This record gives sequence, C-alpha cells and structure tokens, in this order.
Amino acid sequence: MATVEELAAKNIRALTLDSNTPGLYSKVMWKNWFPVLAAILALVACGFDQSISWNLPNLPSFTDEITGVDPIQLATFQSLTDFAGMIAAIFMPFFYDFRGRKFAFFWGSIITIIFAVVSVVGTVFADKSAHVAWYYVGRFFTVLGIDLTAGCTWMYASEISHPAHRAFFGGLFGLAWGIGNLINNLVIFGMAFTPKNSWQWRIPTLLQAVFSVALLAMLPFLPESPRTLISKGKRDEAKKVVKEWVGCNVADDKFVEDQMAELDEAFANSVSTKSLFDVYNMKPLWATANSRRRVFYFILTNAGFTLLNWGASGGVFETLIYNLVGLGDPKVKTGINTATQVISLVSSYIACMYIEKWGRRRTYLVSYALSFVLGFFGVAAMEGFAATSSQTYAGLFIFSIFIGQIYASAIGPVKLLFESELLAYDYRAKGKALNDFTGKPANIVMNYIQGAVFAAVSFRSFWIAQGYNLFLLVVYYFIMPETKGRTLEEVDEVFDYPSPFHTLIKPQDGPNYVKHSLEVLKSADLLKAGSKDVETLLKE
Repeated sequence: MATVEELAAKNIRALTLDSNTPGLYSKVMWKNWFPVLAAILALVACGFDQSISWNLPNLPSFTDEITGVDPIQLATFQSLTDFAGMIAAIFMPFFYDFRGRKFAFFWGSIITIIFAVVSVVGTVFADKSAHVAWYYVGRFFTVLGIDLTAGCTWMYASEISHPAHRAFFGGLFGLAWGIGNLINNLVIFGMAFTPKNSWQWRIPTLLQAVFSVALLAMLPFLPESPRTLISKGKRDEAKKVVKEWVGCNVADDKFVEDQMAELDEAFANSVSTKSLFDVYNMKPLWATANSRRRVFYFILTNAGFTLLNWGASGGVFETLIYNLVGLGDPKVKTGINTATQVISLVSSYIACMYIEKWGRRRTYLVSYALSFVLGFFGVAAMEGFAATSSQTYAGLFIFSIFIGQIYASAIGPVKLLFESELLAYDYRAKGKALNDFTGKPANIVMNYIQGAVFAAVSFRSFWIAQGYNLFLLVVYYFIMPETKGRTLEEVDEVFDYPSPFHTLIKPQDGPNYVKHSLEVLKSADLLKAGSKDVETLLKE
C-alpha cells in the first residue's frame, strides 16, 4: 500500500509548492505574464465596449443622434450588444475547439477592427438620417468580434498559466475588464468637456479597435494552448509548451511529466474535436451528473451576475437614475463613473492577490452579500430623494455606489476565475456557447422588461432585482463549491457530489479530502504495497 507521503508526492498540488515553482514576480515568469496579458487585452476591449453601452447615453450628442432617451430606445441599444453576443455564441465551438484559441483571437480581432471603423466612417460620409443604421450595423459586428476574443480569453489564460499562479492570473480577468471600463470612462469624461458634436461619441467608438490591434501585434509570439495541441494530436508540441511556457523553462522533468500525465488522462475519454460534428455535439454537456452540475453552476453564475448589475447600478438606465437624483450634468455623471472605476480597480487587484488564500466561495459570497446590502441601501436612498428632493439622499445614493464598488468589484475576478475552472476541456467551448446563446436572449427580454417597468415605476423597479439577488445569494450558499488549490483536471472531483460543503476544507491537507482520495485510489486498485495498508490510512 502507498504511504501518505507517496500519495502527496503523486498529487500535483504538492508540486506547485515546491522549490522549483517560480515566484509570481520573478524574471522567468514573463513566460506566464506575456501570454496572459496579451490574451486579456480582449477583456480590456470587452470592458471598454460594455462601458460604451452605459456611458455614451450620458452624452446628449449621442442620445440626440442615435438612441434617444426613452427607456425602450435605450433597451434596444443595450439589446443590440446581447444579440451580437448570441450570434457570436454560434461560432464559438468552431473557433475555439475546431480551429484553436489563437485562431479565435486572430479573427475576432480582425472583425472588431473592421467594423469599429465602419461604424464611424459610415456616419461621417452618410446622410445624417442614415447615422443610426450605420452605427447599429457597425456596432453589432464590433461586439460580435469582441465577444469571440473575450470568450476565449479565460480558457486560454487558465490553460497557459502555472498551476500555482492560476488563481492570480484568473483574478486578473475581472481587473482587465475594469481597466477597459475605466479607460472608457476617462474618454467619455474628457468628451463631456468638448463642444457638443458627433465626434464626442465617434472617438470612443473608434477606440474599441485599439486593443484588438495590440492583440494582433502580439499574437505571432504567443504559444498555442497545450490542451488545444493535445486535442489535435500534437503531444510533443504540447509538452514543449508545458516546459517552456507553463513551467517557465525552470520546471523539473517531474512537473512536466505530471502535467502531461494529467492532460493525457483528461483527454483519454474526451470527445474528439477533429470534425464540425464533434465540436457541435452537445451530448457531453449532460452526459454525466458531474458535467450537468458544472454546466448548471456555470449558467447560474452568469445569470446571477447579470441580475446583480441590474440591482446595483442600473446598467444602461444609469443616466436616467442620475437625472432622478438631480445629477443631470454629463460632467458630473461621467466623473462619478470614472471615480467608481478607480475604486473598482484597486479592490479588484486586492481580490486577485487574495483569492487563493480566501477561496473562491468565501470571496464571492461575502462580496455578493455586501453588494446586495449596499444596493438595497442605494434604492432606499432614491426613495428618500423622490419623497423629499433632499440632497442628503442624493449624497447617500452616491455613497452607496462608491462603497458598493469596493465589494462588487471583488465579484468580477472570482466570477471569471470560477468560470475558467467550471467546465472540462471537451465541453468548455460548448458550455460557453450554450450559456451565451440561451442567456443573451434572456438578457434582451430582461432589457425590455426592465425598460417597461422603469418607464412605469421609475427606479422602484430595482426593488424587484434586489429581491431576486437575495434569492440567488441563498441559492449560491447551498450550491457553490470551492475549487482553490486544484489543477484544472483535479477540479473534476469537486463536482462528483451534489453538496458543495465537502470542498470547504483545505484541499491539500483536509482529512475529508485525504479520505476521499484514498477511497478513490482504493476503488481504482491504485494503492500498492507500502508501509501502511489502506484501511489504516482511511481510519487516520
């Protein structure tokens, strides 16, 4: 039988903590930093683009020429983004699995660049009556390109980073989105000080292409994901990437062999990606109880985050909310947005540093709960302002936004990191596609429902969202597992049980985890002769 020490040596988690693990900020870690930072440029672009939906309606020049200020018109503008995301989802399995991660980065960037230019050039040379058509067509395809690249980012970055530092790099996903949002806020804030004209919204629209140009320039120097290479039968190339990029050229042979053994085992029973039928075969999503749980958690995590955005900030209706509390000046509105994004970035970075220590589950639940409380406080402040027109209530509303950002921003890094860990490789792209294809139409319906309710009862529509957020918080408590301390392949075991509570102990030394590991090894007849028999180990 195997000893505890031999079992620990077999576990990849022990290897991530050994003396050969490079420090996060050591010189050799550029082999991780470079591909991850290049990839998350797509998320910077995504944050910038999402902020366009929220911020451009704060500029009178934009609402006069493009959207109008009616809640239903604003819902249409926001829904265009969701519709583009839904169409992008159809192509995700083809781009991500059939052709590869770098292929998705390349063509997503090309589409973004072309149509960001089209949406501006068309409005420059076309008659003013055609501006809306040109802008909406260009924006549709720009968002489609951004979604194709951003959707691939968390897959690629989590697959190319060292297991010991995956949590930090995964946390950067939300930070990157916030950086894009902040850049857009700064640009719109600057535009608010310029004379009212069409270039106030054309310049931010055109700037969407900048991040894609930068990603294209870095793309030739990026390695392909080792998981993609193995799925294409290129094991030697995958091993080279694991050695040179994942292990930063300093990992010993044991690290490389253990990583490759895990990949080989994961792909031994995985679905082929060699034909279009294979990559669009959705059966793996519900083939086992394990996969069904993972897909369900993935979709529910996204649904909850969407409702949190509605309840906490109002999204595209932000400009109307500011007007309600007497903050109609575009400079004030965009200034507040810029300040909150600075706060978000600081708290997001802190979350990145401590996600592995605090755990995904604890960080997510605490941040979600506090964000709900402050969102509730913010809606109550709007009630007070509506009743008294007191600037005190307006100040309380702004205070709730600022403080709420501290907690809400911690959710973003955890959400995106958690998504990168939830789905197994052979249905990672399929799960993302299914989530977006079914979730985006729900967002569109929600936009119009929210628009209609907002038109009828104003900001009080957010009481509904806060109630639903509370419901989701309770649901998350009972279903959300802990995935820290595990490689992407080891996360499989987390979803073998319907309850998440067995995952709350430290995975590397918890007695329940050790017991479970020994039971699995015993059932697989993997324990060999050693100093202690398996029954003795199980009792201990």
